[in-house]
Amino acid sequence: MSYELFIAFRYLRARRRRFLSVVSAMAVVGITVGVWALVSVLAFQSGMEQELRGKILAGTAHLNVLRRGGRPIENLADVKAKVAAVPGVKSVTPTTYKEALISGPTRSVAGVLKAVDLSAPPESLEVTRTLLPGGKVGDLARKQYGDGTELEGIIIGKRLAEEANVKTGETVQVLIPQGRGELSPMGVLPEQRTFRVVGIFESGLYEYDSAWAYISLDAARAIAGEGDGATVLQVTLTDLYRYRTVGDAVQAALGKEYVTEDWASLNGTAFAALNLQRLAFSVVITLIIVVAALNIVTTLILLVAEKKRDIAILTAMGATPRAMLTVFITQGLALGAIGTIIGGAFGIATAVLCDRYKLIQLDARIYSIAAVPFRLSLTDTAVVILIALGVSLLATIYPAWRAARLDPAEGLRNT
Repeated sequence: MSYELFIAFRYLRARRRRFLSVVSAMAVVGITVGVWALVSVLAFQSGMEQELRGKILAGTAHLNVLRRGGRPIENLADVKAKVAAVPGVKSVTPTTYKEALISGPTRSVAGVLKAVDLSAPPESLEVTRTLLPGGKVGDLARKQYGDGTELEGIIIGKRLAEEANVKTGETVQVLIPQGRGELSPMGVLPEQRTFRVVGIFESGLYEYDSAWAYISLDAARAIAGEGDGATVLQVTLTDLYRYRTVGDAVQAALGKEYVTEDWASLNGTAFAALNLQRLAFSVVITLIIVVAALNIVTTLILLVAEKKRDIAILTAMGATPRAMLTVFITQGLALGAIGTIIGGAFGIATAVLCDRYKLIQLDARIYSIAAVPFRLSLTDTAVVILIALGVSLLATIYPAWRAARLDPAEGLRNT
């Protein structure tokens, strides 16, 4: 160990005046609290973003292709083939959406019917990823039941099932305003159909689980009178983060008559709010670390004033200004490192415990999730540590520079 490091750590361990010890302790505590808070908050933000993205992608496609004006897609097979031929596209499935009023034994709930193409591979259907045990997507097809009824099936969200008071195996009445109902003196009447509940899904997003229901694409076509058409093509990508590149390629392949919507733009408001909140928290908590680093400045300035005689003797014995810089920079960095290590350990422990035991509960109707998720990121944690150490390093420059410039004669004369 060089003599500069030896002196720095000796000063760090030495018993000093009480006021100087308190200031040093406050510097360490301040950096500890700042790093602790910043690591925990970034883990919270990462958890929220990952949880939200996962739940959104569990209920929607990576890319949607629509015809302008919301009209049914003509030559569906040809359009589907063109989209499937674009590099980066994994699967393409047609669907359509219909607003509906779903009525159970005691209550009626407004919802959205989404069509499922039963001929598509199961892995390309998002409902297969959220369907609760006991339900089967294949049961959406029209079939004869033991009680003599011949009905199409419907899969509804868990919250919707609770609100409508229905269970698997029971029937529901569905009123579709956009259907091709009978003509009456009052105009076209809404289409009314009876479906049997063949499954319940739970995506984890309150907006989906409380309002969405799945029916077969054939049933949706019969309701709307769309023949073999569909209004939306859902596209699954091999890499969900290449949505812009693949979306532009799909747009170029289909022409101006069609538009594409990606998962990020459809949910841009939610992700933008999370990113803004992440930035705001990071700036505010970083300021806490900066304020704590000011205590390092105070500590070192007081230490330089107290150790003038030692500095003068060392300089007279041949210690260079660079050596004095090393002594006091090392001491300041040591204080910052102690606070950073303790704060980082507390932050990691807080994130792990809060995530494992779901310590922070939320109202799912407002936040779409029942508990705050925490996801530690190695990159975020490393950045926090580097920021804390960088701020600590900057805090040492001025006091160390003063120590390096101290005149030995003046130091001895004033002691």
